[in-house]
Amino acid sequence: MARLVVETVTCDACAKKGKKVTGTVTLTIMDDEYDLCDEHGKRFRDQLAAALSA
Repeated sequence: MARLVVETVTCDACAKKGKKVTGTVTLTIMDDEYDLCDEHGKRFRDQLAAALSA
């Protein structure tokens, strides 16, 4: 019998709130890796850009 295994990646930030939102962005900082949804990925990008431009 053939089997198909499907892996779902969930946004780490949403999961902390008890929500199951698909993670579409992978953020890697040194040895740490985070899966984020589009919304949280954009938030992180905007916050990092603001911090680096200050």
